[in-house]
Amino acid sequence: MTDTPSEGFILYHRNLKKHHIRCHPILFSYWIHCLESAAWKDHQVWWNGEEYNLKRGSFITSAARDMADLGVSRHGIRRSQRVLRRCKMITTKPTNRGTLVEVCKYSEWQNWKKITNQLTNQEVTNDQPASNQQTTSKQPQQKERKEIKEGKRKRITTDAPAYSDAFESFWNEYPKREDKAEAWELFKEIGLNEQLLNFAKKYANEFSGPRKQYAKKAKYILRNQEWLSWMNENKPAPAPKRSEEQDQRAKARGCTDFSFYRAIIKASHPNLNPEMISKAWDLSLHYKTIIEDPNHANHQHRPTQN
Repeated sequence: MTDTPSEGFILYHRNLKKHHIRCHPILFSYWIHCLESAAWKDHQVWWNGEEYNLKRGSFITSAARDMADLGVSRHGIRRSQRVLRRCKMITTKPTNRGTLVEVCKYSEWQNWKKITNQLTNQEVTNDQPASNQQTTSKQPQQKERKEIKEGKRKRITTDAPAYSDAFESFWNEYPKREDKAEAWELFKEIGLNEQLLNFAKKYANEFSGPRKQYAKKAKYILRNQEWLSWMNENKPAPAPKRSEEQDQRAKARGCTDFSFYRAIIKASHPNLNPEMISKAWDLSLHYKTIIEDPNHANHQHRPTQN
């Protein structure tokens, strides 16, 4: 049994080498990537701010994640998706939080039970004529193997790896603490840095409380630099740029925030009329000027706009 619904084996038929996409390396690579990424059974995931039932043969991705996994440009990813859609091999549903990709006829081509039954029936048919002869000849060999196995003892160790302090710092921040030894092996390849520790804190904050069950194990998120893709997809929106006029007004007032402007004046003149403070703000008067002369705003006139 695999750890997650997106891991394990996939069926790959030799006839695929004759398919027309085989001569296009990037396109073929992306198609195999789709087969490897598709979920092998329906399961619940957290997507678009809610619980989502991911169907068998589907997966959620993004251009940044595919680029990191395959080492292909954004143009190559989009072109591959476009061609596979035209060939009716996949369907895509883009959203602000990623793209839902569904492999067409996944259940038909990845039917393990059907293929297994076919292979089993074929083996039984081929082996039946010689079964009586093989039974007699195998008995001495089986006895010999049993004696060899009984003479061997497998060495089993339960010693835990010696984890570094840096890894423990990362592990204590990460929300899903499972398969620690495997995560440690991947961590050693990366090494602790400020960005990785910052990721662990942000990821724990994103998947806290009831949503913790949807967090990925560290051994998966550290593989193929997936944690970097997650950080890039969850960057905070950049602050809006201030205009030159806004910068000039902020410099004249001594601050950029009205709440601070009002609070610092109120600290020196608690009984000052709030309308007076608002008027001084509109006139872009420095807060120090109002502190020294609370009535200064009454002597000023609003600038007229032509």
